[in-house]
Amino acid sequence: MDLSHIKAIVFDLEGTLLDRTKSRDKFIEEQYERFHDYFVHVQLADFKKKFIELDDDEDNDKPDLYKAIIKQFHIDRLTWKDLFHDFEMHFYRYVFPYYDTLYTLEKLSESNYLLGVIANGKSKIKQFRLHSLGIGHVINYLSTSETVGYRKPHPRIFEDMIDQLDVLPEEIMYVGDDALNDVAPARAMGMVSVWFKHDDDDLEPLEEEVDYIITTVEELLSILPIDITQKGDN
Repeated sequence: MDLSHIKAIVFDLEGTLLDRTKSRDKFIEEQYERFHDYFVHVQLADFKKKFIELDDDEDNDKPDLYKAIIKQFHIDRLTWKDLFHDFEMHFYRYVFPYYDTLYTLEKLSESNYLLGVIANGKSKIKQFRLHSLGIGHVINYLSTSETVGYRKPHPRIFEDMIDQLDVLPEEIMYVGDDALNDVAPARAMGMVSVWFKHDDDDLEPLEEEVDYIITTVEELLSILPIDITQKGDN
């Protein structure tokens, strides 16, 4: 496929630029240790399993998650508010990029590609995560469901990115790890679609939904032309 017309690369955040598994696992383990005296009848493995089962990566859903945990394990002397407050106080420490995230984005930016991020959730939190990942300086625009009023896979959140970057849909490459909620909707909008496939993914998207499949972000550098100097010009 000729990609010389691509002007912008748009990414999903969690699981694409941010190593969500590592970030979440580390937080769960350390939260369990912080409240170990209250979890005397709860094993770490059980706490972790329940957390992951309930977690859908929406920060505003964490109160419901902790309410369910308190009820599930019959924890007394502790409320869901205590756990949620701990989450709000400490979550920022658990933001880990993939080993090649910063390197790849800087190479793309140096080649004058516009870079965007589309994420479901609160803008302030997502912006903070970009900063914590060390990639905020190369991101041209962040579009969130809080700002737009629609969550992926709704077309409006993709349209917001198109409008803000001032490019055509076919001039965008979209990269995401969710084949159904990220990649297929982007392809339907006319973007070149790239599925970031994790080792534990067992879902195979249809050929018409995915143009490329990668297992590391750095693979984009072998797919895209990175020596073109006028990509940002319309």
